[in-house]
Amino acid sequence: MIRIAGFGLFALFLACFGLHAASPPQSASFDCARASHPLEKTICASPKLRALDGEVAALYKAKLGLLFDKQGFRGQQRDWQQILRTRCAKACDPASVERDYAVQRDSLRSFSEELWEASYKTADVAQLTINHIDARQFDFGLSRDLEGKPLCKLPASDGEAGAIATLATPAKASWAAGACRIDFTLTRDASGHVTRIDTTASAGCKRYCKGNYGLSDAFLPANSWVASNQ
Repeated sequence: MIRIAGFGLFALFLACFGLHAASPPQSASFDCARASHPLEKTICASPKLRALDGEVAALYKAKLGLLFDKQGFRGQQRDWQQILRTRCAKACDPASVERDYAVQRDSLRSFSEELWEASYKTADVAQLTINHIDARQFDFGLSRDLEGKPLCKLPASDGEAGAIATLATPAKASWAAGACRIDFTLTRDASGHVTRIDTTASAGCKRYCKGNYGLSDAFLPANSWVASNQ
């Protein structure tokens, strides 16, 4: 299901920017025979830029297939593409386009973490951080702070091994260690984008928190991804 959703969104990404499916002889992510925008023409005139365009598109597709917050990540890539098209509205400097593509490629290569937050009317804030290992597993951290003072933290310390959850279905994941078990319920829309993550912690997870605080909560996307060349 994740692969299908990722592919569908990648096709949408190409359509959004007026690009077309790549033909076998070339490495750009669109058909150079139909290039019309100055940015597209500049890319098609350079073998190096065609290769960079194809590499960025492939990295984007791979990341999008894994991420839960597909909507936020898709918006980041759309913003980046629009910046380039605006800069090249009349003419393009190939060297500048190459630099922009290289920065975005490196950003996509190094990107890994998603941020989710629980909403409160009180001053304490809960956060769920997620690093995807593959389509079935993700490394996560859960924390809760009150005005900078820690109330809950899993893993308990920076030196402790990460917590790796496994997806049983697109809507369910879990992790357990000793008496502590965390169950994740993922609410998805029709495109596969996760709109909410609910965590349910067993009683044995209290050791990760102080007082009456706990790790059970409802988390919403809190990513602030921006185009890397803004």
